[in-house]
Amino acid sequence: MRAFSRLVPAIVFAVQSHAAVSLWVESPGTMVLGQRAPAARTSVSLSGVRNEFVCFQLAVRADATMERPLAFDWTDLTTAAGGRIERRHVMLYRAADIEVQHGQLIAPEKDRARARAHGRYPDALVPLLGADGASVANSIVPEKDRTLCFWVDVFIPAGTPAGDYSGRISLREGGGEVAAATVSLRVLDIQIPADSTIPSLYNLRLHKHVQANLDNYVAEVMRHRIQPTNYHYVDYALDPARGWAVVDKLNPQGRGYVNVYYGHREQLAPERAKNLIDGLRRITAHLKQRGLLERSFLHLADEPDAKAIPAMAELARLILKEVPEWRGRIADTLNREGTELDELVTHHIRALKCYGSWYGQGERVWGGREAWEKRRAAGQQLWFYVSNAQGVPYPTFDVHTVNLAFEPRVMAWAWWYEKAYGHLYWDLMFMPQWQLNRKFPPGDGQLLYPGDFSLPGAPSWVVVKDLNGPVVSRRLKMLREGLEEWELLKLAEAKAGRQAVETIVSRVYTCMGKRTWAPDAYDPAKPMWSYDEAAWDDARQKVLEILLR
Repeated sequence: MRAFSRLVPAIVFAVQSHAAVSLWVESPGTMVLGQRAPAARTSVSLSGVRNEFVCFQLAVRADATMERPLAFDWTDLTTAAGGRIERRHVMLYRAADIEVQHGQLIAPEKDRARARAHGRYPDALVPLLGADGASVANSIVPEKDRTLCFWVDVFIPAGTPAGDYSGRISLREGGGEVAAATVSLRVLDIQIPADSTIPSLYNLRLHKHVQANLDNYVAEVMRHRIQPTNYHYVDYALDPARGWAVVDKLNPQGRGYVNVYYGHREQLAPERAKNLIDGLRRITAHLKQRGLLERSFLHLADEPDAKAIPAMAELARLILKEVPEWRGRIADTLNREGTELDELVTHHIRALKCYGSWYGQGERVWGGREAWEKRRAAGQQLWFYVSNAQGVPYPTFDVHTVNLAFEPRVMAWAWWYEKAYGHLYWDLMFMPQWQLNRKFPPGDGQLLYPGDFSLPGAPSWVVVKDLNGPVVSRRLKMLREGLEEWELLKLAEAKAGRQAVETIVSRVYTCMGKRTWAPDAYDPAKPMWSYDEAAWDDARQKVLEILLR
């Protein structure tokens, strides 16, 4: 994404404004609200590596009623030597506002950087064009004196020659050009893996629209370096009516990771235990056949209470005895330590606050960095997940982070610093319509929106009824940015050693969060991670400098 990077000048916009229309550039981590006034910024410097998306935002505001709708058009990006990034790798999205009328509120005078308020926030990114090139939302009629937000992704394919690329984005009214942006992109001689090398398990609830367009949902989620899974994997896999048709779609061409979730919290009767083991043997054989077993995890139950621990431990021992292929692959979201499950579970998935003494006190203190060095040496692995139980000042997936819209990017850097093995999330799209669930923090469990524009809350300005796939949130884009950077951190660590990279990251990160109710509570003037987007861009550039040596 790399807005305003200082390493190289990479994307530069020269904006020519129509008398009634202003067009300007914003960083990806800026929340562009409807009342935002035009800015003087008419250029932006970016750099990118192969297999990465670079991104930025454009804002449009009209000071008069438009006679005809506006539309964006853009060209390939090319070099003087004949290099080319095709137009199809440049993707523009219009941000649809999502209503927030619940959740945690923080007054600016209390903590300006983390201020939250009720209102409408540009979170759902609707592509201007569909996969067939036809308009989805590229008929734009700005309201007078209301700013519209547009997200721009540029994907740099593998094999793209390093060098300076240029192109043009135009905003047109009818046949005439209203404003134009010239684009310059410097591609660096670095390549990250095409698929994520960091395991992730994000539940994709199979709502009606998801089931009807599952391939497209999976492809879009994986494009953002996230592995969609389903908590009913066992039920779908062993259902004679479905066979493997549903679960195999979650891992196209044998790619990605698998979460075999059971959810058993009570002691199993002998017959039920036998059926479970028989079913697991079938699942194991199928995963072996698809080459996925080495990237599969068996999840016992979600956040079990103390009463469930003995039964879960008994089940884990039975599995390890009868289906030993799962040794070293049992995972769980345990919210307590020191039980008999500790040695049976290899992959310990922690809510952000269930780590170290940053949040808990007394009996509620979890193992932190020192404890996990010992546990990793014993063969155990640490994962993280964003829970709806921690909130501020931990990084969140909240929709209304008006001054910290880049928050999800921070998570991946933190996970690298804490030596996490992977990450999990309880739901990509909990609600099957364009409305947030009021029981959870705004946006929690909702990183996608259904591409069915006839559903409640959907924008009215689209020109198609159905996208036949998901609409991605701005927050998922920001998480993707962090996950791409996690790959860069891993490459830099392999080249220069961990200490050199930790020195860079420690300039913007010390810990994920703190308690807010104790003598050593969170102080907004001394945040645990930098609230300055430019500081994170600076850190990224230092990592790139290691890779360019």
